[in-house]
Amino acid sequence: MAVHRQSALSRSVWILLAIALVASAGLWAFHAYVKLGDQLSTLAGITLGDTRGEIRYKRGVPPVVYGGKDDAQGSGIRAYYTDRETDPSNALPDGADINTYRTWSYDSGPSPNAHLNISFDAGTGRTSRIDCIDQLEPPTSFCPRVVGIGISDPELRVTSILGRPTRQSIDEHSGVKTMIYDDLGLVFLLAQQRVYGISVQGIDAHKRESIGRFLEWSIGQLSQQ
Repeated sequence: MAVHRQSALSRSVWILLAIALVASAGLWAFHAYVKLGDQLSTLAGITLGDTRGEIRYKRGVPPVVYGGKDDAQGSGIRAYYTDRETDPSNALPDGADINTYRTWSYDSGPSPNAHLNISFDAGTGRTSRIDCIDQLEPPTSFCPRVVGIGISDPELRVTSILGRPTRQSIDEHSGVKTMIYDDLGLVFLLAQQRVYGISVQGIDAHKRESIGRFLEWSIGQLSQQ
């Protein structure tokens, strides 16, 4: 009888341990899932859904704002310097309000080859896209990593961590490759098979990706360690 009770007790202990392990794994997966969603909504300290006031609080007045098409050149987007002394011929028009411009741009300092563009939703006025570009040689830490992917990473690392993009294309003139993950709101720009630009986009500051993509990301992260 004592042996039977001891055996039953042992089984109970193992069952409780198994339940605890499953619960711990489930809790870890939940936190990782939420963490991934948060990473997909933030870049360089800016979060999707931030207001213009919050951007100014975090980054100050943008050195450059982008207006409509440049009619003088027939194409492209017109850039205006908010500090008139920087370039008087391309300075912001007198009386213009930077809050009426949809995209603000910040650079890393003396070189425009590393810059952060913040675009606002026309309807809500809140941040809907964040683009970070670093074309310096060697690249700097100006653009932080997103979901384990950073500037200068090879294309293989992107697909190893995130799987195949939902869309991708190569520009015939520049040779730049664009990899788009529509379900994640992520865009990568690559030249010579390496990342030089990262974008997060969307109007929801709390993204929730599909379970399939989350599992693919989790496995990809483990494979890179």
